[in-house]
Amino acid sequence: MKGLFTKNLSLKLISVFFAVILWWYFVTSERGGETALSIPLDFRNIPSSLIIFKNPVESINIRINGPATLRRRLSPRDVKAIIDLSDAKAGVSTFEIQPEHITLPRGLRVSIRSPTSVMLRFDELFKKNILVEAVLIGKPLAGYKIGGVWVDPPAVEIVGAQSELKGLRKIFTEEVDVSGLKKDTIKKAALGLGGLHIKSVSSQEVKVNIKCGKVAAE
Repeated sequence: MKGLFTKNLSLKLISVFFAVILWWYFVTSERGGETALSIPLDFRNIPSSLIIFKNPVESINIRINGPATLRRRLSPRDVKAIIDLSDAKAGVSTFEIQPEHITLPRGLRVSIRSPTSVMLRFDELFKKNILVEAVLIGKPLAGYKIGGVWVDPPAVEIVGAQSELKGLRKIFTEEVDVSGLKKDTIKKAALGLGGLHIKSVSSQEVKVNIKCGKVAAE
């Protein structure tokens, strides 16, 4: 019986040694290590009278500690930083981004986050009816001319940042091409709202009615 334990003893000790090394590697790799992610900011509970007017940061970089099996399953879509804006007021405010604001599965924790705060500018919401003007490009067919243009609806109701809308008298459509036109036509056109901070608009597009006829002979 004793021979069973002493036979090939050196090989058995080497096997045990490598088994311990593998076990140690597995345990330490599961418990340690970091994963870097870029995650979006999720702004919640914005007061109904306000709109975010300036947001220089849309995502933050974080490093996550925890078991490798949990970290491997992570996707940026599953992790976000939730910022509560219920106390926001018109003007500039700074909001801290704490580890507890970041959604993570149990067993993982945030070790590093950058930036650790975000500065936002808020503006009062303002509602206004604003005239729409069509923007035409190109020229009708030779011998024809544009006799008139009108937009339906002639104005839209926009709710957005007060500082932008209060002095705005009209907005323009995207370009409407009339190249080669030789008869009356109606074309749909989207509104050119780029650059404006808008919460809602009564219509995203309008109908542009174009009257086109022959040039009268002299």
